[in-house]
Amino acid sequence: MAVLSGCGSPQDAGVERKGIITLAPNVTETVFALGEGGRVIAVSSFCDYPAAVAALPKVGGHIDPNLEKIALLSPALLIVGGKHQAVSEYAALHDVPMLNVHMDSIETIDAGIAAIGQELGCQKQADALRARIRRELDAVRAAVSNEPRPKVLIITTRQTHDLNSLYTVGQTSFVSEVVDCAGGENIYADASMPYLEASKETIVVKAPEVILEFHAGERLEPEQQAKFVGDWQQLPSLPAVKHGRVYLVLDSHALRPGPRVGEIARIVARLLHPGIELPKP
Repeated sequence: MAVLSGCGSPQDAGVERKGIITLAPNVTETVFALGEGGRVIAVSSFCDYPAAVAALPKVGGHIDPNLEKIALLSPALLIVGGKHQAVSEYAALHDVPMLNVHMDSIETIDAGIAAIGQELGCQKQADALRARIRRELDAVRAAVSNEPRPKVLIITTRQTHDLNSLYTVGQTSFVSEVVDCAGGENIYADASMPYLEASKETIVVKAPEVILEFHAGERLEPEQQAKFVGDWQQLPSLPAVKHGRVYLVLDSHALRPGPRVGEIARIVARLLHPGIELPKP
């Protein structure tokens, strides 16, 4: 789903505007994947891919956008992940077109790429990227189709080592969809919310056979990784703990709903089904 907005303001009449500011890592990746990276003049503070974005100005994040810096750059277009009231008000006040794309499921990733492609005038490239992603996901599904489907606990965030703050995903999150594609069953797939807090008591009842704990982009030393895995010994009855199937996912893009979603599915498939042969992407 995408929304384009922007309305007039006399104070900005005559301002020369050029270039695009992308305000989310997955949006930035998408623009570059479409071959339009040369039009990007600034990105969010959390954008780190591809390598070319390192040299671009940073304009804050979703919580703290630097509107003054955005104004100085005079962009011709803002592309924002989801809704953002402050940025929307800025765009309306200064007559800057803004495209909102909500990409948090495989379906909305596809729709977001299509919307960005249409806005940037590169629909053929967008269609090719969408087709590539579908092929990659279909290839993973086919590769695991005859494998047993383990019950999986997905942990997207936890703040302590006592297992008292565990955050997971419901069926509508792209992370849950990726696990399904990779041949696993999210134990919270029946949750109506895309993101929720999980209790230790419920986890014990659901008895996951695999635990996937995401620390996307965190540079954890080996001893830190061992500590996070070892924390699960507090729940020794879990099949995942008994059989040593607690995995940390550290890849920086592992929680990023964008052009590399097929690659994320491959990473997860290898963890759920060790030794499986996946076709080359």
